Amino acid sequence: MAILKNRATQRKIHLRTLHVFGRGRSSDTLLENPDASQLHASIRWTGSTWELHDHSRNGTLLDGELLSHSGAFALRVGSTIGFGRDDGSGWVVEDLAAPANLLWPLGHDSAPVPLERSNLLPQGQHAEVSIHCAEQGRWICTTPQGSWVLEDGDEVRFSNQAWCFLAAQEVTSTMESMVGAAPCIRPRTSLHFNVSLDEEHVRLQVQEGDRQFDLGERTHHYALLTLARLRWADAQRHRDSQAHGWVELERLAKMLGVEPGHLNIQIFRMRKQLALAMPGDSHVPELIERRRGSLRFGCLRFSITRGTQREADFDPLALNSPIHAEESLAA
Repeated sequence: MAILKNRATQRKIHLRTLHVFGRGRSSDTLLENPDASQLHASIRWTGSTWELHDHSRNGTLLDGELLSHSGAFALRVGSTIGFGRDDGSGWVVEDLAAPANLLWPLGHDSAPVPLERSNLLPQGQHAEVSIHCAEQGRWICTTPQGSWVLEDGDEVRFSNQAWCFLAAQEVTSTMESMVGAAPCIRPRTSLHFNVSLDEEHVRLQVQEGDRQFDLGERTHHYALLTLARLRWADAQRHRDSQAHGWVELERLAKMLGVEPGHLNIQIFRMRKQLALAMPGDSHVPELIERRRGSLRFGCLRFSITRGTQREADFDPLALNSPIHAEESLAA
């Protein structure tokens, strides 16, 4: 990530893919010196370098040299930028790394947190927040209180500290460039539920390519199993895959005999357990999709075995109806 530091105040700022400086309210960084323009200057990521552009009346200085309006000037680490002739402080270029999705500290001196595809914060068993990039390029934040889509500038709290989510804009057409990773073909992920006849025990295994992760028996697996069954049942009744499996959070909580708040805790535990079980080079799948007030099982293959009988075998990417098994909920 690219960072500038104000020499007078020691304030640090993180550069967005297109970062605007000026006195106008829409500026990414507000300038207070009197000779600054409403739209004074901008710094842009070209895909390989950061370039400074001047748009002002009173000029922009780079290492003491006045820039021309028509030019684009590549930045170097250690360079000093002055916005206006009377900008006595100047901004020092500390870092010129490529744009990144990250959490920026608010009101404390902690280091920024670059975001990978899947993140537990803080890391490990004591994680309070899960943040991951969904297939559509949306960033999803999950806590014991619920899940939501992160928008640029949203506040996230963990470890009794506040952080600002900063989203890197795309510089190419691929989602991989947005999340800072090289394009790759990921192996498909599938889930396998093994349920006892009395429904008291649910064991879950996750298959990613030729790798398998045994998540054992957990109480929260039954909530995920219920969502899988709802999606399977809807898929057998009608072909509109966009409508399969959606259920209101409160209705699902009532079906499971728990409070909605406790159900949110279970959903967080699902995500946390899976993220801890899968190695760093794995793509942690989106187990649950959400829309306003409702949720459903994610776009993943799954099978359900109850006792010794196969109850369901489902592939959401299949063009036709799901594969019929010996038993189904529609029967």
